[in-house]
Amino acid sequence: MSTTQPESSRPPEQERSPSLDAFLSRWQWILVAALCLLAFSIRVFPRFNLVFQPGFVNFQETDAWYFVRMSENLVRHFPWRVTVDPYVVFGHVQNTVTPPPFFDWLLGLIAWLAGAGHPSESLLHVIAAWYPAVLGVFIVVAVFILAKLVFELRAALIAAAIVATLPGHFLRVSSLGFTDHHVMESLLVTLFFYLLLRAIQAPHSIGISLAAGLTLTAYLLTFHGGAFVVGIVLAWALYDRVRSFWPREEPEPSLRPLYVAFLIALSICPLFHRLTWMDYTIIALGLGSLAMGAVELWAKWCRRLARPRLPFLGGLVAAGAVSLTLAAVLMPGFRHTAKTIASALMPYLFGASGAINELQPLVYEQGRFTLMPALHQFYGAYFLALIGLFMLAPPATPFAAESTAKRSDPGRALIFFWGLTTFVLAMGQLRMTYYFAIAVALLSGYVADGLLATGPKTAWVTAFCLVILVFAPNLYAAVNGDPSDSIGVSSDWKETLAWMRASTPEPFGDPAFFYARYRREQYGPAYRYPPSAYSVMAWWDYGYWIEDLARRIPVTNPAQANAKVAADFFLSQSEKEAIPLLETWRTRYVVVDERLPLWPATGKLLIGDYPAFFEYSRAHRREDYLMLAYEPDAEGKPAPKVFYLPGYYRSLVVRLFVFGGQAVDGRGGATILFLRPKTPPRPGSYQDVVATKRFDSAQEALAAEAACRKEGCVLVGDNPMVSCVALEALHQFRPVFSSTTSVIGFGKAGRKEVQVYEFTGASR
Repeated sequence: MSTTQPESSRPPEQERSPSLDAFLSRWQWILVAALCLLAFSIRVFPRFNLVFQPGFVNFQETDAWYFVRMSENLVRHFPWRVTVDPYVVFGHVQNTVTPPPFFDWLLGLIAWLAGAGHPSESLLHVIAAWYPAVLGVFIVVAVFILAKLVFELRAALIAAAIVATLPGHFLRVSSLGFTDHHVMESLLVTLFFYLLLRAIQAPHSIGISLAAGLTLTAYLLTFHGGAFVVGIVLAWALYDRVRSFWPREEPEPSLRPLYVAFLIALSICPLFHRLTWMDYTIIALGLGSLAMGAVELWAKWCRRLARPRLPFLGGLVAAGAVSLTLAAVLMPGFRHTAKTIASALMPYLFGASGAINELQPLVYEQGRFTLMPALHQFYGAYFLALIGLFMLAPPATPFAAESTAKRSDPGRALIFFWGLTTFVLAMGQLRMTYYFAIAVALLSGYVADGLLATGPKTAWVTAFCLVILVFAPNLYAAVNGDPSDSIGVSSDWKETLAWMRASTPEPFGDPAFFYARYRREQYGPAYRYPPSAYSVMAWWDYGYWIEDLARRIPVTNPAQANAKVAADFFLSQSEKEAIPLLETWRTRYVVVDERLPLWPATGKLLIGDYPAFFEYSRAHRREDYLMLAYEPDAEGKPAPKVFYLPGYYRSLVVRLFVFGGQAVDGRGGATILFLRPKTPPRPGSYQDVVATKRFDSAQEALAAEAACRKEGCVLVGDNPMVSCVALEALHQFRPVFSSTTSVIGFGKAGRKEVQVYEFTGASR
């Protein structure tokens, strides 16, 4: 299989400069090494001091702490990895929430070898912090060799330069301290495509086919949703077999390496059948191999006919229809399974994205369609990639002219299928941009190379646009990224977690239990926590910190297990409502921090995580806590403004964090709004504020609201830190720790960034 355009087929204006070609060929690996150094620099230096702190490695993403937790246990029992974890979330012991084990195994192996079989925890943490940045550098090499195989050298160098400098989520997950499996997914899938295409070029080289199969297996043991890559490869292989019924310039490539790769993966993956979604992967590999074998046999039989196209295509359509019908009839849960998979791939469309930033769509923001989030991920390379998708789109075979169809190339077709699929997925959720980033680099390199080859004037314009619209904004965004993008442990949280680890009872009695080997037969779903075990109530963002740094059991964690419980607790309107939740989950400590309540803001802007509670709670409605209405601004024009209803101030999270569980008289915070239905053309169900009246006394405000309620008035507060109603003191929450930094008020009386309360309920 040739993956480059023959020199003789190029028009004269597209001939390459021999001197430039010779230079690039001679210095290609020096240039790649320079790009690797650049990629390494922008992944390490901006975050170095954030990650490596005195005596502490501050991992920069919440999930990273659980990968570290897995590795801490793994190196003590190498090669045995935790499969169930009593610390991960309170309740029934669950399977580990991390993806399949290859990422952890490789990290653990490196640390185990570096520590001569007994690595210290500090050594493990240092290696774990460097791990994603090094993998990110390897991606530059992987993209280069794949692009060189499918396109040409210059396209490969441009693609490598783009992937080395891409900002956004891809840069984030491949940076120092972001110890997560995503960067390894991108690396392994790129290497798999390279090895698969190399093996197809040399179908009798069993070594390359074996390497492709092992790489595919490693990928499937890194990402539990890896079946979608199997599906992409099968779609590409099916397309190529359909293409074989139209004239083509090159012989039909052998798919033997694909079968070998699938067979290797199919022989290993069943050993891990208990992992999340692994059954889908096994089914995709098994049924996919059988289906492709059947397609090849059917194609071979149809070629005996005088006109083979129609029966071949008709047979494929009929087989597909029958398969779907049988699946729907014989598998009662088929529709549910399909919906589950679709909601995992496109969560926003199914209302499953919650308040998780990386699950938000890239083309929809604040209720409207916009490309700005996508552009911030890729800048000018985004448009080059879209052009590349259009240029590489395989011809619609039944309708294409014979001359057009002849130019189809299997390698480029695979890049197209990969690029199109990851484009759709990335537009659906930000996290998939680390896949689409590889396609963006490949497609952009292909398009830029084609433009550079069209003539000197176009080449200069193209080079200028690459610098101004691609590399300059990429590098600027990479070097000057928002420091708030760091999700490391703040100093206040660090001292809180250290206090919790040192000053609260061990939930399992022995601190060494944190490093125990938890065998499934002993600590599986049938395991029951001992009487000494208890949980810590905090929002799900902090679950892995509580587990790994404090070594206590959270009620919920970043996998959103029991997130509904935490949301219902923080939104509870009274101790009477909250206490049953704490007793059910054996909660002993409650942790609140500055991110949970709302902070004063203008207009529709809400600063704080409080609205996220409503994404999970089904017992509480946002409209009972917050209200948006139009109020005249300084110029007399209606402007949207957020008001805070009594339910907001009565919620447990506000009473604990803002008021410290103390009684509040509501003085100076009450306002009566007189409302009328909105007037067009403003969208939504908001109302207009026609008059306001402030009260010094909450009791007077309540009485006034009762008298005018029928006239459309409502009692609100306009400052989330000043209650509009009186609040009773909380009697069963005793403050036991506060961090150093004051965020409300000053000195000892100020409210601290992180606060811990002990629940002293009736059961204690």
